[in-house]
Amino acid sequence: MGATKTNAKTKVISGYSQEFVDQAKCKELALTQIEQGSKVVFAAAGGCGLGALQAAKEQGVWGIGVDSDQAYLGTHILTSATKKVDVAVFTITGQTAKGTFKGGVDTVFTVKNGGVGFGKVSGKAPNRAALIAKLTAASKQLASGKVKPPTK
Repeated sequence: MGATKTNAKTKVISGYSQEFVDQAKCKELALTQIEQGSKVVFAAAGGCGLGALQAAKEQGVWGIGVDSDQAYLGTHILTSATKKVDVAVFTITGQTAKGTFKGGVDTVFTVKNGGVGFGKVSGKAPNRAALIAKLTAASKQLASGKVKPPTK
């Protein structure tokens, strides 16, 4: 389901800031990737990632937020990969109230149980309706197990 599965000609440029706070480091890393031809910046680095998304805005490329829906940053945010912490809290609280919570084990939140997903899609996205349909279809394939994400 990744970028290269969607378009085999996609070149993925990865980089690590080794930082979760310093926005300047992530911005610098993103600017380097944009200079190398990146058209989309996916910033998965905590607060540092905000610098990368700012670089995307300044350079006129797309940004993809992470953790929460970062559409509030502007129309340059194509969408966000979201962790739905509210779903986790509600689920665990409900299990605790019912006496069904099992401590000592990991509870995994997935697309299937509503624990992760995607955020708003930018109103400026080209072919926005088609993109939403593609994201929804990919989500259904992940939820059904038809497509399995990499484990590494």
